[in-house]
Amino acid sequence: MHYLWQIAELNTPILAFCPPKTALSLGLTAKYLLEGALDRVWSQIQLEHLVECLPRDVWEKWEDMNGEMMGLGWYWRQKRALTQAEFNCVLYYSKRVHMVTLGWERWIEGSFFHSPDGKQPLTIFPHLHSASFCPSYPERSNWITEIIDLRLFLGSSVSSLTLNLTHVLSNKPTGPYALFLKELATLSPNLHRLHLTIDEWNSNIVADVLSQITPSFRHLESFKVNNRRVGTTLISQQVLQHIADLETLKELDLSFLELPQNFRFTSTSLHRLNLKSLGQHSLSGLRNLAFLRIENVSKSGKVDFAPVSLPSLRQCWVSGDPSFCAMLVGAAEGSPLSTLVLRMEQNTISDHYEIPLIKMLTSIGRSTSLERLTLKGSARSSHICGPDDFLTLRECSSLVKLQIRYNFRLNDADWNMLLPCWPALKILKLGQKNHGNTSLRAFETIAQHSPRLECCHMPFKTYEVPVLRNASTSLPTARLEDLITMDSEIESDAQDIAEYLMALFPELYTIAARLEPKFCQDDYISWYEKTPVESEWDDVQKYLDER
Repeated sequence: MHYLWQIAELNTPILAFCPPKTALSLGLTAKYLLEGALDRVWSQIQLEHLVECLPRDVWEKWEDMNGEMMGLGWYWRQKRALTQAEFNCVLYYSKRVHMVTLGWERWIEGSFFHSPDGKQPLTIFPHLHSASFCPSYPERSNWITEIIDLRLFLGSSVSSLTLNLTHVLSNKPTGPYALFLKELATLSPNLHRLHLTIDEWNSNIVADVLSQITPSFRHLESFKVNNRRVGTTLISQQVLQHIADLETLKELDLSFLELPQNFRFTSTSLHRLNLKSLGQHSLSGLRNLAFLRIENVSKSGKVDFAPVSLPSLRQCWVSGDPSFCAMLVGAAEGSPLSTLVLRMEQNTISDHYEIPLIKMLTSIGRSTSLERLTLKGSARSSHICGPDDFLTLRECSSLVKLQIRYNFRLNDADWNMLLPCWPALKILKLGQKNHGNTSLRAFETIAQHSPRLECCHMPFKTYEVPVLRNASTSLPTARLEDLITMDSEIESDAQDIAEYLMALFPELYTIAARLEPKFCQDDYISWYEKTPVESEWDDVQKYLDER
């Protein structure tokens, strides 16, 4: 071996780029590579890996497949006490760990991490950067001898932490959450990313947790709380405002909260925002916001939102009434928007429902950087998208995905006009019903102008299988793999349809009539029920498989 490989400062960074199995193989070839290889293998682990490195007579693994242990899943139980040498083995590997996870349906007894001689180290993982502890925890846990003490794992080096507070602290609904967060801030003062799950019905517990964020974590950049049970109206606006005012905060996810109408964000550093609803002035001042995800379906009538500008917005997922969606589209005008998903829902009280879709599409069409566009209208919307609606998007030449869940009206000739506008298109999904006269002929246009298309969902007519116009010349190499016909009826021979599509799309793999199977239920027995249309398209798929 060359002497340069004996220098740890050289081989360790190289091994860090290798997959764990490759690093382990290299480490077994020479003692000079072993330490660097072990650092790579143990850098990211599941917590049970540390237990399973001990002798087999120390631990046993139980699998709860039938719910005998309250649906716990997997459980690692200690069979005998650890010797000091075995505990030193745990420390030998744990000092190399940078990321550790205890996942769902996993539980490990805390006694595995206690020193037999009583000289407990301050932390088991001295170089830990990221930790995730979201184990399952049954309502009754008398058979669990000892709960893991997270204080043994967390140190000053931890910068990212994901916790299910209900499960890692106690099985009682009044666990000491606020006290634990205070101690957590002392143990890990450099924490920048904190994601919490609080699986409780008690809104006071959620409020106590949120109230500790601002005074305890002054350097927090990403904060997320997941709770689907608590009543949102019981959370104090003052508590929420303290979190929103954190100057270092860049990402905030409170998707279970409905903000008050007069709530306002003041932090100019916020880049990512995920909420259930917004107030009238919530977005004012967020000029650096790049990611927005929100569900804002008004249940109390039309809400007049203050004018706002989002010049830095890049990705936007919004569900709300049409007036709210139109406001956000206008706010994002001129921004480097690349992804836009709008789900327009019926306002159950307001009479001002229909917003002219053509106006909204015209505003969207000015976003020349747009790559992914999804528009989903309400089931009660009577709008039918025609060629003029689609032409408003002709400037969006970078479109990769186009999904418009409205009824539409397009004929074969319209495709020659539309498809050249989107040369990079890979995914095309259109509404449930086509009021136009799109036939199989349109797929020849698709093959010519959309060579990158991989997935197509749209209804069309099959009353005639056309002859390829350019059969004498070589067709372009189209990449279409999946074709969903949206319950289009077959009015021609299935083999002729299969041969026509295979000639256009040599990589075509799947042809199906619908997106999701339809199930029938009788006496608690479910079975798959195929419609006649699905059976006919199954015949086309058979010819495709025989190719």
